[in-house]
Amino acid sequence: MLGTGMIPVYAQTDENGFCAFGDSPELSYLASDEKDSAEMSLARIRQLSAHEVGHTLGFAHNFAASSYNRGSVMDYPAPMVEIKNGRLDLSNAYAVGIGAFDKYSVKFAYTQFPAESNETAELEKIIIKGVADGMLYISDNDGRGLDTAHPLASIWDNGTDMIATLRHEMLVRRIGLSQFGLNSIPKGTPLSELEAKLIPLYLHHRYQLVSALKSVGGLYFTYAVKTDGGISPNRYREIVAPERQREALNAILETIKPEELALPENILKLLPPRADGFDNGTGEYFQKRTEPVFDSIGAAMIAADLAMTGLLEPSRAARMNEFNAQDKKYPHFRETVETLVLRIWKLPKPVNNYHAAILSAEQNLLAQRLMDLTANPEAAIEVRAVSNEALFQINETLKIELKTKPDANKRLIQQDIERFLTRPDAPRQRTTVLPIPPGEPIGN
Repeated sequence: MLGTGMIPVYAQTDENGFCAFGDSPELSYLASDEKDSAEMSLARIRQLSAHEVGHTLGFAHNFAASSYNRGSVMDYPAPMVEIKNGRLDLSNAYAVGIGAFDKYSVKFAYTQFPAESNETAELEKIIIKGVADGMLYISDNDGRGLDTAHPLASIWDNGTDMIATLRHEMLVRRIGLSQFGLNSIPKGTPLSELEAKLIPLYLHHRYQLVSALKSVGGLYFTYAVKTDGGISPNRYREIVAPERQREALNAILETIKPEELALPENILKLLPPRADGFDNGTGEYFQKRTEPVFDSIGAAMIAADLAMTGLLEPSRAARMNEFNAQDKKYPHFRETVETLVLRIWKLPKPVNNYHAAILSAEQNLLAQRLMDLTANPEAAIEVRAVSNEALFQINETLKIELKTKPDANKRLIQQDIERFLTRPDAPRQRTTVLPIPPGEPIGN
């Protein structure tokens, strides 16, 4: 396995206690040689082994631990890619040894106190010190999922500043794309297999983007308890600061600029249709509407949909309205939608036809996602009202614009919105959105 450049980076026990391993080429394109690839793979296996031993000791996942210096092997670690002298460096991809939270957990669970000790009081001292040391714990239910709210709890992410790390991962992605080419596959490999290597690089930022999303409509919280002295931890419910929410929104929208989503010309010219006999197996590929040719616009929309679906997630939207109702300083969901519409519809003229095609597809995608949200019976009424109003405004703008500047794509969008607004209960014909390729390292 190691000789192929494929890097085993993921595993988890299922509900029956069995451990499932997955091979991922996620970082093989970044390793400078086979030795680097092997060393990183072994580092991941060591980390994974510690993680599974932690389960046998009774420890649960802690999906906030990555926010304080990779504080626990019980988190799901994203490989840390550093940039040194303009080059990608994988020497610190995975942490060595257990983290501070692991030592804290072991101390609490397994310390043997002298017989004359008051065990309850001694355990309380450990907890108090752990809280003082910042041993934040956030569980599976509050760490997984696009609808979760804690800005420091996510899976496959890194960093104490999730927004800054998203920008870092986008830079890693740019450098990786600039280096991507024939050297990304071994000699004798069909050229079409470059696509399997391209997907995890093109979507390199996907998990960090989800992590950054959680600051939008986010809430910092802890599983606090009542104590003799009041509440511990005392920082138990804190809405993410308004400026921080807006910073996250801007960073997320940076990821869907046409210049970020467009593939370099040299890569496009290297991607032929799939070689005979290589259309099955475990490789992950983008679904496409251009069969058998690689669909670069479709790939761009898959990446753009990561951001749009996240920003328009109904629970996140409702939280924004809730927080705004409590204090006007927090951004309303309307601000998210207005900013999203502004970025998609008011960008400067694209620099070429490729970028223009991506932007046009994004406009259509946004209209579809707004219609989905407006028609979602599970979404809050106030949320649906915001998305409905955005559709109305887009429709009115397009009707005026199309009188002087005919555009087939914009006319289709305008007609789709018009039909939706006038007969929202009637079946609407729409192009289904291409699904995001499998890539969640564990689970569904």
